Amino acid sequence: MSPRNKFSNSSSEDMIDEKKRKRMISNRESAKRSRMKREQHVKDLNDQIMYFMNKHSEMIHKINEITPLYESTESENRILRLQREDLRKRLESLDIVSRYMREANESSMGILQDPLFKPRKPHFQSQPTMTSAGIFQI
Repeated sequence: MSPRNKFSNSSSEDMIDEKKRKRMISNRESAKRSRMKREQHVKDLNDQIMYFMNKHSEMIHKINEITPLYESTESENRILRLQREDLRKRLESLDIVSRYMREANESSMGILQDPLFKPRKPHFQSQPTMTSAGIFQI
């Protein structure tokens, strides 16, 4: 090898080494950024886990508060439905009685309008009798 070639070889090796070194540094920085990004992602996921665990606890607490109220309301509704049914039956019965009474009243009105069922009026007018005071003397 000629000295010139040797020098040229040495500088080209130096350039290759420099490129390798720069690439290594770049790879390290990239790996570091990737690790930081992954760590941030894991931290965000852990934060979400905590948020949803808190929300879950709040919801369980609210459900435990509301359940007795719901059961009480449902019980009241059952009672009200039974009362409504009872009142509906009573109303039907009263409607039947009312209809019967109306028909009976209408029938009796027809009977009262019949001349045979009207009270009899005397055909003569009774007038006060005038007597003289002396007729019944003893």
